[in-house]
Amino acid sequence: MKKLSILLMMLFFITTIFSAIFEPPIKNSYITSSFGEYRGTGNNPHYHLGIDFSTFYRENVDVYSASQGYLKKVWINDPIYGNALFVNHPDSNLTTVYAHLNEFNDSIMKYVDLVKEDFQGSTGRIEIVFPENEFQIKSGEIIAYSGSTGEALAPHLHFEVREQTAAGEVVLDALEFINYKEERTKILELLEVRNSTGNYTINQNGETIVEFTGSYPKIDVRVREKLGQNSTILPKKVSLFIDGNLVYKVSFSKVYFENAYNPSPIYGYGSTSTIYWLKMYSDNNENLIITDNNLSRYINSNFAEYNGTIILEDFWGSSKAYKINFIKK
Repeated sequence: MKKLSILLMMLFFITTIFSAIFEPPIKNSYITSSFGEYRGTGNNPHYHLGIDFSTFYRENVDVYSASQGYLKKVWINDPIYGNALFVNHPDSNLTTVYAHLNEFNDSIMKYVDLVKEDFQGSTGRIEIVFPENEFQIKSGEIIAYSGSTGEALAPHLHFEVREQTAAGEVVLDALEFINYKEERTKILELLEVRNSTGNYTINQNGETIVEFTGSYPKIDVRVREKLGQNSTILPKKVSLFIDGNLVYKVSFSKVYFENAYNPSPIYGYGSTSTIYWLKMYSDNNENLIITDNNLSRYINSNFAEYNGTIILEDFWGSSKAYKINFIKK
């Protein structure tokens, strides 16, 4: 099974030089959802694999190609993505995905209509794969029109960046590759900590006392980032320090597509599309990238108290630290 690169613990972090190689596919918009968020819709809980751009609840808003490339494939009536386009970009070896579309542009619709004639009455997903480099796409070209097809609860554009590797298809955090500036007020928040002893509301202006049982504090944390008055997203990174040592870190950067429908190693019970309970421990190590899980240094100890710090970080460089006093019950 491929490893979940979405979770990186301890002092290990994959460092890549990112540059804004793509332009936003929706003009004069803002993001409403971020990469890695929990999704429990349908029968298959999964990670949110892209970023969502607002179309202000409108359909048929122009969707632009993020860069030059060629049309790789089209999905019609996918149960999650709805109508979707995949554009390959040879210059970067990346593929951009545009989902929940209402319609495609006229040139693409000519092919789509021909294929749909052969599948009249079909309610399943139709996939049209195009020969490499045959259907050229210009940078900034209108390639489709936004909608609410598939799993979308309201009209918007879902945008992804993918990479095909020898180990399999990887979905990357699109924010790391797109020329997007977030102008809204940003507020990182740790709202609650929970464990076997109960739920603890966080003191936003001081230290929070959290009781624990066992050898070390094993906790879930409820986190979020508010963007202005209209968006709630997931923090980019969440780190747990105990007695000054970094013992666990979640960093949402990429995930292998084959693991996209297994969010349980990261998310705890009660998670929804707007409530994010993150596990600050591993209960499924074989599925994770782990370098040195320092929680083991506490397992055989009998300390009655630990000084903890939980640090939230966002994509734009903001961070916030919370002091937690762990006391053995």
